Order: sequence, then C-alpha cells, then structure tokens
Amino acid sequence: MKKTSASRLLRLKARSRSTGDSWHNGGDMEILQYARSLQNAAKTLTGKLNLDKSDETGWDICPVVLLYRQALEIHLKMVVGEGSNFLPSPTDPVSLSTTHSLRWLAQIACQIIKAVKWESEFKCEGVSSLAGFSAVVSEVEAFDPVGRVIRSAGSPNCASEFLRNFDIFRFATKLDALLQLLDSTADALAAEWDQRTDFCGGDFSRTIQ
Repeated sequence: MKKTSASRLLRLKARSRSTGDSWHNGGDMEILQYARSLQNAAKTLTGKLNLDKSDETGWDICPVVLLYRQALEIHLKMVVGEGSNFLPSPTDPVSLSTTHSLRWLAQIACQIIKAVKWESEFKCEGVSSLAGFSAVVSEVEAFDPVGRVIRSAGSPNCASEFLRNFDIFRFATKLDALLQLLDSTADALAAEWDQRTDFCGGDFSRTIQ
C-alpha cells in the first residue's frame, strides 16, 4: 500500500503523534528514522547478494532478515503505541518498550485494526488479511538458522538447506510493503484519535466503541 492510495488509512493525516506517556517518551521521529535506516541498509545488502545456493553463501541472507526484523519491531510498536487507546485496556508503555516479541505486538495490532474496523483496508503486497499479516510476522519471528543448527546436531545440513531454500528477494519485497503499510497505519491511527477526541470534546471514553 503506497502513501498515494485512496484508502482511508492514508487519507487521514496525523496532526501529531503521541508525545506524552508513551513507550518512546516523545522520540518517535528519531526512532522512525532509525527504523527507516535499518530498512535502507537491508535493501542495500539485498541488492548486493550474490547467492550461488552453496552452504557458505546461504548465511549471507541472515543480516538482511535481522535488519528487517528490527525495523518491523519498531513499526509494530508505533502502531500499537498510536492505536492502543482504541482498546478497552491500553497497552502498558513499559511493557511495549521492553518487549521483543513480534507475535505479541502483531496480536495487539490486529485487535486495534478490528477495533477501528479497518480490516478491509489493512492490505499490501503479500498481506491480504489480518491472518496473512500474522503469518508474515510469524515467518520473521521464526527465522532462526542458528537454532536449527543447535536443535539438529545430528543433521548438520539442516540450517544450510533452510537458507538455500529461503527466497530472500521475495521476503524483502514483502517486508518493504508491510513496513510501508505499518508506517501509514500509525499515522492514520494518530489522526483518527485526534478526530474522535475533537468530536467528543475531550471525553475519551466516548471514542471507544
């Protein structure tokens, strides 16, 4: 999903992102710049990959996935941070800042998307539903070639086979689209919260359906 899309998610413009009692203590722009730098570095590395499907070069995809993973974590936290006010019980900022569980963050993000009724608009290349979104996040979370080596001591080629069969170019394209979607969604959630609180005259309880 591109920022020029006509989707309501992208038509809403955030006047400001949250700066008060938040997981980032008002440093959202700096953190977003860091996430985008991680993504840019991952894209640069992907473009330089010269994979010959050997056991040695297969490991070269790992830094790419790890860079995308950290960028994904930050973008998920941004969505949860901007959207948890739409839930009956907002996410604790300390828990949000310290967790590294992508699945937990994705679960809350899905709850938020359902709460604002944006399920039909939360789509991008490789993600056509909330179930598809959760599947992509799980794929990133489960990427653990070192763990495969440790768990499969009797099959030393287990990790190598996994890496040789991993389509890093398809993965990168899918993650680029997802990160764009999450960035736009965080902006849209901030704008939606502004609109609802303005409409309700500051009575936040009336904004949660």
